Amino acid sequence: MELLKRRISEPYRWFFPVGIILLIAGAGVWIPLLWNQDSYPILIHRFLMLNGFTSFFIAGFLMTAIPRFSGAGNAQLFEILIFNIVTLIGLIISISGNESYVSFISALQALLILLFIGRRILKRKQNPPFSFIFIFVGLILWLFSGIYTGITGSDLLKSLHYEGAIAAIIIGVGSRLIPGILGHVDIVQMQRSAYEKPVPIYRTIPVSFVLLILGFILSYFMIELSGYFRAGIVAWIAIVYWKIFSLPKERTSLTWSIWISAWLIVLSFIFRAFAREGEIHVSHAFFLGGIVLLSLMIATRVIQSHGPKDKNLENIKLLYVVTGLIVISMLTRVSAFYLPEQYLSHLSYGAFVLILAVIIWAVRFLKYVRIR
Repeated sequence: MELLKRRISEPYRWFFPVGIILLIAGAGVWIPLLWNQDSYPILIHRFLMLNGFTSFFIAGFLMTAIPRFSGAGNAQLFEILIFNIVTLIGLIISISGNESYVSFISALQALLILLFIGRRILKRKQNPPFSFIFIFVGLILWLFSGIYTGITGSDLLKSLHYEGAIAAIIIGVGSRLIPGILGHVDIVQMQRSAYEKPVPIYRTIPVSFVLLILGFILSYFMIELSGYFRAGIVAWIAIVYWKIFSLPKERTSLTWSIWISAWLIVLSFIFRAFAREGEIHVSHAFFLGGIVLLSLMIATRVIQSHGPKDKNLENIKLLYVVTGLIVISMLTRVSAFYLPEQYLSHLSYGAFVLILAVIIWAVRFLKYVRIR
């Protein structure tokens, strides 16, 4: 019973391993293209990667971190079960090929996480970091775009659904965690001096940060110059809050990998702004170099700090191997669009390299998820 209580109070112990399985499955659907190019399972791939792996890592992190940042109650068993059941239903629907229903399931995932966070914020004993407002923004965009896509069947907000919402969540979490992990104490102290004041939560958010939020949201509803505007906002946040022009003050395999991922996120938005065609393919630089790489590195810190509490795990050279393989996978996937005759085979090669990187990381780190 004690083991069950602890696993529930630290939901990442369930969500991260399942998320890894979903990630391997999502990439694995492209491997058969090496010998059978008659199918193109885009819907199941998209669901496994974004509503599977990404949503499980987001839920695992937030359901573990938000109670601690807010001082409110830990996750409850029914909250974890409902999220898993909804995701399983979505996976079954994605196999059947009904994209509208999948969009509604995706929106429901966002709503469940919003309700989880909302309950803790209302009962908070202390204010969370002000950058976490971007998490709310991301989840609301995720919810809205999922409902819109489900009702209309339109691709108009698909980019907002699968890129903008996740990017906003990464900005929200990253603006507090990235400078902290990289050792930029001044940024962390500046943020803490704002959000640790005993004032209403809205008063802890700097006006400049509110303007960045509004600009990021509006960029997805612009027709002209939206990509440039969005890239400028992401770059500004990365420069000011993530300190990407400064080398990590704490030099470990983990911090260098996170620093590389932060740069890849910025560059992916810049490259997409200048892309004249194949934007979704260019976006895989963000999906792989940003979402996947950063998720695994943040998970490394979470697992280490909640498990063995051994900082040496953050400096093992294997993390460089994982990072290098993910970058190779990213370059292979993005280049596939520009090599039409080898397009399908490049999807397979990129997927194989990604799976290799994920398995290497999982074998080394997931053993620490177990409760001893």
